[in-house]
Amino acid sequence: MSGKLADEIKQTKPFGSVAEEAILNVQRTASALTQAFAETLKPFGLSETQYNALRILRGAGRDGLACQEIAERMITRDPDITRLLDRLEGRRLIERTRSREDRRVVVARISAEGLKLLSSLDARARDLPKKVLGHLGEKKLKALIDLLEEARSAPGE
Repeated sequence: MSGKLADEIKQTKPFGSVAEEAILNVQRTASALTQAFAETLKPFGLSETQYNALRILRGAGRDGLACQEIAERMITRDPDITRLLDRLEGRRLIERTRSREDRRVVVARISAEGLKLLSSLDARARDLPKKVLGHLGEKKLKALIDLLEEARSAPGE
């Protein structure tokens, strides 16, 4: 089973270590999964980070969230959350207001238009993981989840 990545990327020399091969496999797989999701979002004019922010805001409900709270919940970190929210607001998918308690804090809420857009994407977004990873089966997927979570909690971090 091992060595498939080397063929895919046409690498002729051995990897420096098994850990290096594992990292490159994770990166290659993440890229393939990201591409599949990007293709799903493309007709809707959304990036993955925009979609993620909209889902976070939908989950927050009427109270909305401050920019920093949105940034902390993102799957993929976006260093410029303000610009991301500017683009969503420009499309009228979110609304932003200053907090009454602290005028320095800007609270974002998903708009009716944003809810409508997400609703039209829900079935596709729900089906995509099954489409791209369903062939692994539940047992392997749970093992994969455990391994990835363990990798993220590496000592020294």
